[in-house]
Amino acid sequence: MTLAAEFRAALSDALDNPPWILPPVRELRGIVVPAGGDLYSRLAWHLVTCLRGLGCTLPVEVWHLGGEMPDDVARAFESAGVRLVDADAVAARAGYRPRSITSEPPGRGRGWWLKAFAMRFTGFAEAMLLDADNVPARDPTYLFNEPAYTRPGAFFWPDLPAPRPRGEWVPEAAWRNVGLDPVPSARPFESGQLIVDRRRHVAALDIALLLNEWRDYVYGWIYGDKDCWLIAWHLTKSGYGMPPRNPAYRHPAICQHDPKGELVFQHACNAKPELAAGKVIEGIVSRRFAPDAATSLAILRRG
Repeated sequence: MTLAAEFRAALSDALDNPPWILPPVRELRGIVVPAGGDLYSRLAWHLVTCLRGLGCTLPVEVWHLGGEMPDDVARAFESAGVRLVDADAVAARAGYRPRSITSEPPGRGRGWWLKAFAMRFTGFAEAMLLDADNVPARDPTYLFNEPAYTRPGAFFWPDLPAPRPRGEWVPEAAWRNVGLDPVPSARPFESGQLIVDRRRHVAALDIALLLNEWRDYVYGWIYGDKDCWLIAWHLTKSGYGMPPRNPAYRHPAICQHDPKGELVFQHACNAKPELAAGKVIEGIVSRRFAPDAATSLAILRRG
């Protein structure tokens, strides 16, 4: 059986065999941050520092793959009340065995998978996923109360236009590879931030995880995890909201807006080393938190 046929069979089985079971819920709302390794753990610390500096009091979970969280940074997170979650340990406890992949794609294939896994298995009923290199421009807590989110129970942000020579993020073949007719009106997703009420969308979360699990096939026709969310929501006929305003690029970040058109996130995907080092970056609205984040982490790491 070809890889494509194996994938279609696995997808069909997942869609045809409910129920999708939600793990126990510990808290109503919280923020999930995938991280791990020295760079991304320092970025996650910067993100947490920024959130707290903006007045956000939501609980935060930092998810990592087993062995990827430096011990000294882990101690710093724990001292700040941030919950560290080892995804590999969670998978073992849940009896979840990721599909064996013999030809791992280059880049951050498993790191992208971690995002979907964390959203599927977090203990928050309603979870906001933020990439570690995201920099909020304001306390994002209010987004949980926005009707554009509360009505459908999921909210996603659109991506910038696809770069050349790609031309488009989700080609017609991507829709057809999962058994759907193309949806030309669907805006491609940018997954540096998203919000999901997991009680209402556990089916879509399961399918998003499955698509990422088959990343050696799926990532061949879409870019990483971002449009796995889009396709999963359409496969399960699940509703979602999006801001009417498209993102803008302001170096070094993708600027994302709330439903009223106000700047809320800057996904600083082109300034990872600078952010992690605590440098002040002119294009970042919340740049004042960078030096404090670097200094406080250095002190905690020494302590």
